[in-house]
Amino acid sequence: MSIPRAVAGSAPRAVLAELADGGRLTAAEISARTGIPRSTVIQALRRLAAAGEVDQHEAGPRGRGRPSHEWSVARPPGPLAVVIATAHGTVVGVVAPDGRVLGSREAEPLEATGEGRRAGPALEALDRAVVEAGVTADGLSMAVVGLPGPSEFAADGRGRTAAPPSGHLRRFRTWDGGSPVDRLAEHLGRPVYSENDANLAALGEAVLGAGAGYDTVLHVSLAHGTGAGLVIRGRLHRGRGGLAGEIGHLHQSDEGPLCHCGARGCFWQSRSVPALLGALAEAHERPFTLADVARAAADDDQDVVRALLGFGHALGRRLADAVVFVNPDAIVVDGGLGAASEVVAQGVRDGVQRYAPPTIARATDVLVGACGEGAALAGAAALARTEGLFARQARSAGA
Repeated sequence: MSIPRAVAGSAPRAVLAELADGGRLTAAEISARTGIPRSTVIQALRRLAAAGEVDQHEAGPRGRGRPSHEWSVARPPGPLAVVIATAHGTVVGVVAPDGRVLGSREAEPLEATGEGRRAGPALEALDRAVVEAGVTADGLSMAVVGLPGPSEFAADGRGRTAAPPSGHLRRFRTWDGGSPVDRLAEHLGRPVYSENDANLAALGEAVLGAGAGYDTVLHVSLAHGTGAGLVIRGRLHRGRGGLAGEIGHLHQSDEGPLCHCGARGCFWQSRSVPALLGALAEAHERPFTLADVARAAADDDQDVVRALLGFGHALGRRLADAVVFVNPDAIVVDGGLGAASEVVAQGVRDGVQRYAPPTIARATDVLVGACGEGAALAGAAALARTEGLFARQARSAGA
């Protein structure tokens, strides 16, 4: 989407930037977002419409007065390819700019090699998801890769230049001898952006899911490891080193096992879904999967429900500290655990109520994620919207 000379100028560019994600807005909404006078926005829209850059739609009445009109770009951006690669599994998919999941697949964790990870199976799964979504690589607008560890996001797509100090993370972030961003860009021929996997899930729920409409949202990821992301006024808070929200590495025990981060007794080692599945398997003398736990919760199996409540309560104990420091409007618990998510959320509510000051605890809603297993996939679209990536690509195309 380029800008013809006939409509060049700051106002048309600002208007196109607001419409770049393919959504529909009224002139009043564009004016409120940009701070540009409504009359100037209308003039810009008319010039853009005459140049074939935007379309006008009847939106119907919104209160008193004339029926309002909505506007959208004439050529909306294509879908996004997404790869979420964690230590416990890989999810790939294709999402529309509004966050709808058009196709997705699960794959095994990336196979470890001497120097890093082998990306081939994940890229093959992504190719199948692209076909399933009915698009081609050329029709994609961009790709997003979600990885554990510090956020490497940069709007220019280059990410942080310094390698993470952790040898474990360096190996995890080396795909076929190079960076995941470069490997995925080479495979798809599209711009690629990197973000922490838990941050993507948090952004998906805060912008497009259960946390939509809340000012400050703390999202807790559980299905692929214990992590969290903090979203404030629709934007991720990453922290100075890109590590904000790493609750899995809160200290739990001086005598705990050694973690790959170098510390002992990290919270995730005893309070994570894999740890819970292991404990259930030992207690019941049979293997337990996430699907087994979700089914047991749906069937109100009290043995499993009690374990889930205890897991949530322990999580709520640690989150109570975060509630005091951050005072969020809402805590959103990973909705990717099926019926087990609500049970865990109830345990979190109990823990927060027990350990946080009553005034703060009562003001914090504890919700179950609405995006389910697709939270991180939807978060890729939310990342592109909130960080202006669609607009950035539009400007690049017009340069």
